[in-house]
Parts: sequence; C-alpha cells; structure tokens
Amino acid sequence: MQKIPYASAVGSLMYAQVCTRPDIAYIVGMLSRYLSNPGMDHWRAAKRVMRYLQRTKEYMLTYRRLDQLEFIGYSDSDFAGMPRQ
Repeated sequence: MQKIPYASAVGSLMYAQVCTRPDIAYIVGMLSRYLSNPGMDHWRAAKRVMRYLQRTKEYMLTYRRLDQLEFIGYSDSDFAGMPRQ
C-alpha cells in the first residue's frame, strides 16, 4: 500500500463531494476513516467510487424556464417564541 496514492485519491473524492457530488458523501466519509492505515479493500472501494463518478458524470438536474416568476417566502412570525409584554 506504500506506492498506492490512497490519500490523494480520497482527497480528490472529498473535493468532488464538497463541490459537486453530495451523493458520495457517506462513502467518502467512510474511506477517510482509514487514511492512516488503508488496506487493499479500501483502495478497491475508492476505485469503485471513481468508476461510479465516471459512469454518472453526464447525469444532471435540469430546470425548465417558466414564463411567470413565482416567489414563495416564509417567516418566523412567532419571533423565537418570545411572549409579548
């Protein structure tokens, strides 16, 4: 495991997770637990996540344009539960 760039791979996965891919947050958290003492199973799991990212890079959310813009707002009218005096 000395020549395998496990920490670099997990760091790259963390960057992808924070910036664009929250769907891999759980597995990246699990992989990061073993940064100090990774095994071959951890390396295989990291490669599997990379293959998943490669396979799903074309997936995206698209929003359609509407002719009329609608705003919905919410308010905490109770003002944190403070009683009126």
